[in-house]
Amino acid sequence: MSDPVIRYYKESDTMAIQLRPWPGDVGDPANVGVRDAGTDLVIHYAGDGLPWLWEIEHASRHPEHIAEALKHISQGDAAAA
Repeated sequence: MSDPVIRYYKESDTMAIQLRPWPGDVGDPANVGVRDAGTDLVIHYAGDGLPWLWEIEHASRHPEHIAEALKHISQGDAAAA
């Protein structure tokens, strides 16, 4: 797996943590499914139905979301997200 992409948008205090590369054979990333997974946490899914990216709103207030996303990356366990 390639290194995860982690982006922080200071203006909105939003962090996007890519759990895995976009699976190239499952469609356009603009057409992902999403699920509200908790306070200020939205999980984006790829066309294969597995989590692809965590979007953390008000990221500076949610170190627990950041830590959990990084745990899934370190374990290679995007499917459990």
